Amino acid sequence: MEESRSLADAAPSNWAESYGINHIALIPDGNRRWAREHSLPIALGHTKGLMQVMPSLVDQLSEAGVHTITVWGGSTENWNRELGEIRHLMAIVVEFLKKRLLDMAHRHRARFVHLGRKDRMYSEVREAIEVVEAATAHHQAHVYNLAFDYGGRDELARAAERMLAAQRGDFAEAPLRIEDFLDTVGQPFPDPDLVVRSSGEHRMSGFMPWQTAYSEVFFVNEYFPDFNFALLGDIARQFRARKRRFGS
Repeated sequence: MEESRSLADAAPSNWAESYGINHIALIPDGNRRWAREHSLPIALGHTKGLMQVMPSLVDQLSEAGVHTITVWGGSTENWNRELGEIRHLMAIVVEFLKKRLLDMAHRHRARFVHLGRKDRMYSEVREAIEVVEAATAHHQAHVYNLAFDYGGRDELARAAERMLAAQRGDFAEAPLRIEDFLDTVGQPFPDPDLVVRSSGEHRMSGFMPWQTAYSEVFFVNEYFPDFNFALLGDIARQFRARKRRFGS
């Protein structure tokens, strides 16, 4: 009986009810370092993280009742990397969207939303994003956010520009709120309850600065290619033990 209770606690059927997690955000760091430590090409680190580990986590988190899953797939600073690495990243992002994410989004009735800029993307990446966004626009059971060519300062700057444009137009009858101009506008759970960053880095690097103001943040030492759902379960149980005060 004690073993049965332990197993039930380890794998609750609904994380929203059991842990209070409606929105989890993942910063999947350490793919390159994982590859180097395993004497593998850097490209294989990105491939394992995005094509193997990430789909498994998104699938299991959806089955566990987490409504919104946000993944930071690429920052506004990642364009400074070597051209060969950038091209490989673009190729596997397209493959991830078309061969992994689209299938999961239909299966779990999830709406896919891109966070970030589209103007600097390779055309094939932009087209893949737009295809998946259009194909899943009617789904309401979950939200899958992919932050790609995303930076928090950039998001706030773009939101401010849109606010100013609205202020100059005919849409400013009521006071304007910045959250109505962010990339997560209109989502039922725009603010992550839990943010998890892999690879031992202890910083947010500008990730969703407005939305994560009261998020619980966990920095873990494992590189992202070493992640699994059991590790996230351990983090979720630690999250449940924290008392969220929201400034009070």
